[in-house]
Amino acid sequence: MTEQNSLITGRVIEEQKNYFIVSTPRGELRCTTKGTLKKVKFRICAGDLVDAAILNEDSMEGVICEVHPRLSLLPRPPLANLSQVIFINCFKHPRLDLEAIDRFLFSAAAYNINATLVFNKTDLLDEQELIELSEVENVYKNIGYKTMRTSVVKKEGIDELTDICKDKISAFAGLSGVGKSTLLSLIFPHIEFRTKKVSGASGRGTHTTTNINLLSLDNSSFLADTPGFAFVDVPAVEEETVVSHFPEIENCVGKCQFNNCIHNAEPGCKVHELVEKNEIAPWRYEHYLKLYYEMAERRKKNRA
Repeated sequence: MTEQNSLITGRVIEEQKNYFIVSTPRGELRCTTKGTLKKVKFRICAGDLVDAAILNEDSMEGVICEVHPRLSLLPRPPLANLSQVIFINCFKHPRLDLEAIDRFLFSAAAYNINATLVFNKTDLLDEQELIELSEVENVYKNIGYKTMRTSVVKKEGIDELTDICKDKISAFAGLSGVGKSTLLSLIFPHIEFRTKKVSGASGRGTHTTTNINLLSLDNSSFLADTPGFAFVDVPAVEEETVVSHFPEIENCVGKCQFNNCIHNAEPGCKVHELVEKNEIAPWRYEHYLKLYYEMAERRKKNRA
């Protein structure tokens, strides 16, 4: 972040109704947008790297004059230049949702964003549950995903979680009640996060985050807390490309009897053979097929 020709470069860390908060080397700057940006109806969002002019140094008010080219854009919730998404889960309370994990990983891959799986509240698990969690973790590790365990009660995994966020723009996501805000409160002890207990009736928590805030670890490291069901609504892709977002199934491309095999129990299907041998997790295979036909149905509706 540098200053040049009376402009200062900074990162948009918060979007409000009529202004933006920009983190700069001089501190946080409250900015409106230049008229030319409004005319082209360009949507500035958290994560954008911008050049701003300081209009009042005493009150730290300014105007955004230019937006740097984006490396990525997550449309919902809107977040630019995201380096990685960290999906927080629980094995229980709330109960582990494997379909939500696979839809999340599919979405991250579709947006070309790195993903890490975190299993929180491990202090609640007994010995047998820890074994079952290890089995789930091994499935994801074996196909190339990074997994971590955390416990707020035991303060375990917090340093590792913080370390993987260094020099990146990261986003916390996950179903409600998994402890995203509580984990953030350990990483940012000077900030008070709104948290609510998991509902006894539904087993889910209630949403506590309504808009994106980028929190600064340092000048080059930012962490976002995203609304509770982020990444569960998956982006639309051609159904033929769904396989490319399931690494263990993509590895079978070209090994089936038929070149146009969609891996739904066709004769000579290598994927189905590996599922039968439990070398591909049955739930992963089920979620692949579900997404394949979901994307095919979307395409048909779009044509209609």
